[in-house]
Amino acid sequence: MKSLFKKGVFLPLLFLAQPFFIGELFSQTVWAPYQRQLWVRTTAVNSVYDSAYVGKYHTTYDDDVRINVGALAFEYGITDRLTVDLQTGFGKLGRTQLIDRYFGTLTSPEQPDKYGIIDSRAGLRYKVLDEYDFDSIWVPTVSVRLGGIKKGDYDRNPQALGDGANGAEVNIYLGKDFNIWGLGALGEWSYRKREKPVPDDVLYYGALYKRFFDSFIFIVGSRGQIGQGGYAFADPKGTPPLNLIQIDTPSIAPFGTDWYNYYLEHERPAWGRKEIYHNLEVSLGYTDKYGNYYNFFYSHTYSGYNTAILRTFGFLINFPFNL
Repeated sequence: MKSLFKKGVFLPLLFLAQPFFIGELFSQTVWAPYQRQLWVRTTAVNSVYDSAYVGKYHTTYDDDVRINVGALAFEYGITDRLTVDLQTGFGKLGRTQLIDRYFGTLTSPEQPDKYGIIDSRAGLRYKVLDEYDFDSIWVPTVSVRLGGIKKGDYDRNPQALGDGANGAEVNIYLGKDFNIWGLGALGEWSYRKREKPVPDDVLYYGALYKRFFDSFIFIVGSRGQIGQGGYAFADPKGTPPLNLIQIDTPSIAPFGTDWYNYYLEHERPAWGRKEIYHNLEVSLGYTDKYGNYYNFFYSHTYSGYNTAILRTFGFLINFPFNL
């Protein structure tokens, strides 16, 4: 495969990977504010990638793609069990030229800086079970959330800050403090449905944590997405071994372009691709004497399909207010 990339055979495929980092940016857990308590959470994220999985194939770019996002989230406890949340943010996709090879004889167009409001979320979360209401060591805390997704205003071509589609999601959050050595576990399972042609997704998260020195918590886990549909390549001619064949399609005047490119633009946009990713996450959190929570986190994509191999650093602060 490396020789094919060097010859530029896969040149049209290199623009298909879209960064996906919203899981880290808007991550929630089973625990939520109590009645008449407001949590205000600010998050800053820096993600970088210079390689991606295009279909199942790994490829490397000649320039880094940098994404910087600031987000703001509000969670309010209507009751001790019922919580409403709202999350939004603003992002920048840095200027980049993915391909610049052979002394400038093989290049891709340089993409300028792009800015925009990222996909926003709002929902209701209900705590079905609270482990502290039971004497059993086996009962976890379980919350269920129903929410909606409002697409952002960013440009989706050729790289984007998200998939740019409205939708809805259901989330199940799990948590369990083992009450021994400061150990515990966190989990999430979600199903996300959005406007076509963006495929449905199953999302997951699982982690173990360790509390120490009363105020610190260390968390290690994995977060991922498993696409439930979509196509492997937006351009069918890019599917191996068809990518090895040079096929020129005739131009059709009424469309202003050849019929094949017209078909790709209107029927097979890049955001209709199937996307799978699996990320390793580690974080260190600290709670001060006022209840403010600070967290540094890092994640790295270790496996995927049609996804960028992201290296993400982030920092969040959660401020609780009793109203």
